[in-house]
Amino acid sequence: MEPTSNKALPCAVFGHNYVKSKTNSDQTAELTCSNCGTVVTTDKHGNFDELSLSNKDIQSTLRRLFHLNLQISKPNFLNP
Repeated sequence: MEPTSNKALPCAVFGHNYVKSKTNSDQTAELTCSNCGTVVTTDKHGNFDELSLSNKDIQSTLRRLFHLNLQISKPNFLNP
């Protein structure tokens, strides 16, 4: 059995208190526990999927690449 921190103790006893932190365009939502900060996503059927550390790294990297791609593809009208 894993030890729980003081922050996660209410979650261990009563369960998580999820708050919607982000809604995606593909009918999924990202939920964050207000007590311990655990992040889960929902699919379009409403099933929970806990984000692993590698998924978070992949998502943050893809987000950065997307924003870089947007910056590069913007036409620069000031310098002809």
